[in-house]
Amino acid sequence: MQKRLETLLNQVSKSPLIDQGDLKAASELILSSVIKGLGVNRSGIWLYNENREGIRCYLLKDLTMEVPTEALVLHRSDFPDYFSALDEDRVVTAHDAITAPETKEFSVGYLDVLGINAMLDTPIRHGGNTVGIICSEHRGEPRTWTDDEVVFAGVLSDLFGRSISAREKLDYELKLEDTNRNLELIVAERTQHLNDTIDELKALQSKLVESEKMAVLGSMVSGVAHEVNTPIGIAVTSSSHIKDGVKKIRQLFESNQITKTSLKNFLDEIEDAADLNVTNLDKAANLITNFKRTSADQHHFEKDRVNLKDYMEKVLSTLVPITKKIGVNVALKGDDIVVETYPGAISQVVTNLITNSCMHGFASTFCGQAEIVIEMFRKDETLHVNYSDNGIGMEDEVVGKIFDPFFTTKRDQGGTGLGMPILHTLISKTLHGDIRVESVVGEGTTFYMSFKNV
Repeated sequence: MQKRLETLLNQVSKSPLIDQGDLKAASELILSSVIKGLGVNRSGIWLYNENREGIRCYLLKDLTMEVPTEALVLHRSDFPDYFSALDEDRVVTAHDAITAPETKEFSVGYLDVLGINAMLDTPIRHGGNTVGIICSEHRGEPRTWTDDEVVFAGVLSDLFGRSISAREKLDYELKLEDTNRNLELIVAERTQHLNDTIDELKALQSKLVESEKMAVLGSMVSGVAHEVNTPIGIAVTSSSHIKDGVKKIRQLFESNQITKTSLKNFLDEIEDAADLNVTNLDKAANLITNFKRTSADQHHFEKDRVNLKDYMEKVLSTLVPITKKIGVNVALKGDDIVVETYPGAISQVVTNLITNSCMHGFASTFCGQAEIVIEMFRKDETLHVNYSDNGIGMEDEVVGKIFDPFFTTKRDQGGTGLGMPILHTLISKTLHGDIRVESVVGEGTTFYMSFKNV
């Protein structure tokens, strides 16, 4: 894919507008990027109605003329060939929209009036279904859409599907907050006027617990969908590009028309597409692996008897590339303590803590010498491990959410919000311990961990 298009896709994917739940703002960003990347002056987002017998314009941008203020709706009965093409859930590439079988129904009264000669429709997918399209329209001479442009528009359609998920999540959270407020009001009113509300209160509490469980589940599922959707989508469209390239080079080869230049160009394109595939599939695989590890299956680790201090030193030695990069001094304090535990789980805990400090605690705003101190000691038959850094610290609001799945303050820099939930699950489930956090902005953060029966 052209570097210009890749850069534009990267900017849109990292924009907070995509995931903040403001569908209008996300739509404006995506359509502006479509227009800029494809070099067209008209593009719109169209969404199906419930029975798929019509498609409604959600947002239309036209750089050369004002768009209608009334709702635009296309009906299947008026454009049967066009809707049949859309039913195939594929990209519609009308290089010459006036003669293309999918779009020629628009020739009179639309294409001729607006001077449109080429159309590119890419499907918007959400929840496993096609919910609409992004339609890009070219004015001027008939135009041949390149493979890079088709891939580019397809990825932007996938990003709009991600924005729909963010909107649904926000709506659910607002509805849950409203429900909770109503429940609290009902409880307060009935507590004041009734003496027999104990059973009702228990029922309401039970409903609230179930609602919170569903909220957590919805957040986790939504988080997985958000994070995995983009790399998978890019890999799929890139694979399609590879397939098309192979087909073209085979035709040249079989017709004895292949040249050194065409072969070199083909190899360059395939190499770029393959690199894009590997990068994004690795990202998706790592996300899924980390998500599975939140369950912290104890069979994933083997129990062993180890000298904790010696083992910690070995783990820290493997993390030198991370700590050396930003010049962190790591100090390990405590006596030799022999324990029977799960060394693999301890290694994962230490790795997550070090990574968290380097990524968040010693961020770009940190000044001074970065230091981490790990202290181990026994007290009243309980093993205590205190981990401290002198980084930038955290606000109380962040401390309260640090163990929530997919909560991260570094999403725009690649953070997934899985490191701390994995750490909490390892300590509480696998190592049967407890963990709490204290942090002061500007002074640093301390994790207090305690373990019994080790």
